[in-house]
Amino acid sequence: MTIPYESRLGILPEPREFTPVPGACDIRAGLRWHGETVGTRVCAAMDRLSLDLQQRHTTSETAPRPTAIQCLPGALPHHDAYHLNIRPETISVTGGSPAGCYYAIQTLGQLIAGSNTTGLIPCCDISDWPDFDTRGLLHDVTRGKVPTLTTLKLLVDRLTAFKGNQLQLNIEHAFVFEFDPAICGPDEGLTADEVRELDGYCSDRFVDLIPAVATFGHMGRILSMPKYRHLAECEATATWKQMDWAQRARGLTLDCATPEAQSLVERIWSDILDAFSSPAVNICGDEPHDLGRGKNQERFRGRIGEVYLGQIRRVQDICTSRGRRVQFWSDVVVNYPDLFDMIAGEATVLHWGYDDNADYASTSRFTDAGLPTIVCPGTSGWKRVLNAMNLAERNIAAFAKVGKVCGTKGLLNTDWGDHGHFNLLACSWHGIALGAVKAWRADHVTGTEFDSLFAKQLFGLDSPDMIASLRRASEAGESCMSWQQLWTPIRDLREDFHLPLVETTERAQAAANDTIKMIQALEPRDALARQDLTELYSACEFVVLWAGKMRLVHKIRSHTGFDASAQAKPWRDRIGNAWQRYRACWLARNKTGGLADIDHALSHATDDILGQPW
Repeated sequence: MTIPYESRLGILPEPREFTPVPGACDIRAGLRWHGETVGTRVCAAMDRLSLDLQQRHTTSETAPRPTAIQCLPGALPHHDAYHLNIRPETISVTGGSPAGCYYAIQTLGQLIAGSNTTGLIPCCDISDWPDFDTRGLLHDVTRGKVPTLTTLKLLVDRLTAFKGNQLQLNIEHAFVFEFDPAICGPDEGLTADEVRELDGYCSDRFVDLIPAVATFGHMGRILSMPKYRHLAECEATATWKQMDWAQRARGLTLDCATPEAQSLVERIWSDILDAFSSPAVNICGDEPHDLGRGKNQERFRGRIGEVYLGQIRRVQDICTSRGRRVQFWSDVVVNYPDLFDMIAGEATVLHWGYDDNADYASTSRFTDAGLPTIVCPGTSGWKRVLNAMNLAERNIAAFAKVGKVCGTKGLLNTDWGDHGHFNLLACSWHGIALGAVKAWRADHVTGTEFDSLFAKQLFGLDSPDMIASLRRASEAGESCMSWQQLWTPIRDLREDFHLPLVETTERAQAAANDTIKMIQALEPRDALARQDLTELYSACEFVVLWAGKMRLVHKIRSHTGFDASAQAKPWRDRIGNAWQRYRACWLARNKTGGLADIDHALSHATDDILGQPW
């Protein structure tokens, strides 16, 4: 009889159907391939699993013979579905496609990892399939941190382990363009060769690598360059270096009425399409803040929706002429339902929103109109020193639920890096994992049950206590942007009436200190876990520093003539030490570009505190 799968086996995402069978399979002697070949990518996944097994277990003279694995294609309800049958001497995999077989191997890999030193995995029958065809993650590589190729491959490995199948790289300028290398150097962006290598790595793991490139709004760096300034709707009055993070995040908007601007867009996309092989591209189109507010104000008056979709069509034509299907963000077009018929061909709408007030209900506005739609929640890390984990969980769960009800084609989780991308990658792993498993199963468990699975998979922990403590430390991030407040000068913060309550900062500080103690007590199981724990330690350290600064601001606001210097000196010393640890975390996984901006911001934050008789 089939019974609901129990989390004690620690598989993430939890399979839909699990039937225990008496006995155990001893895999200490290795795995032996047997039966039909279902493609080179599946064979390569089996080879990687076998290598991992060899590293986990040393074969002894008393070990049984290698376990035979048979992998077969089969007629299943979904092309990514699979059956996994484990018996004492054989393991049988049936997939609805080679990808389905690949996902079965991911599940098998988690079972093997959970066997620890015993080398025994339970005999069972598992059947599983996804709710969404597209199970993606968008990762920001353009607003500060530019990951190394090694880090991007790790991101792919983590994503595919949780059965994700799409990775988007958000690019505003962070690509070394052949037509104009002055836009971005290799320390501040990805090279075409790096993208091509990553593209092949993704393909081998059934992951579609998609470029998400801003060529309408969010073109601040390119359109602030002297040679391109005249192509903006509202021309820049400062260089990119002179802009603060809020100005950079807002960006500049293309003058879409100028043929020369269209030529620039075509050159950008030509270089991008030469590097990325995916049949799909994200042309973005989000937040063109200046559209119709500058040189074309009179020309576009009363026609914003029509003008916007006209530009989307022009960029779409560039991409479709190269055999690509386009996606674009929903934030503008959602306001013009009467113009939905202007959305051409197979264009997919990416419907996004990142907090409790997100417009989830509008998802049906697109699907009811017959438009291919993907729902897009977020990891809630941007402008924070630690991701708002509970907020991200609610956001991801809500979009997964409405996406399934409305019949959307997928879920694309987003991991942004506004204001210099201070938020470290390890702080996003929880949200990234939850987004992937909710894309596989919209009804997947959350809360403590999910935390238990996550702690086991990522860190080998038998208890979710550290993740629970991290959640408590992150709660303040639901109501305020802690990184933004950390670097903002006190003279500006003391007039801010949206500061967190003292009680809120005290709770966050206590939880962050508790998490630090837990991390210090752990013995990382490998180098990856050690790096992740170091990054979480650094984030918690900055939560404590942020809380200390907020208390100083409250004292300054309530005591005229308060001298903050005496209390601020220890704070400054601690932030100097924390900065060195953070810098090492950055350089371990990212290129150098953007790091100087973080250093500059923190230096000014500390200088502002000392020597001021507030």
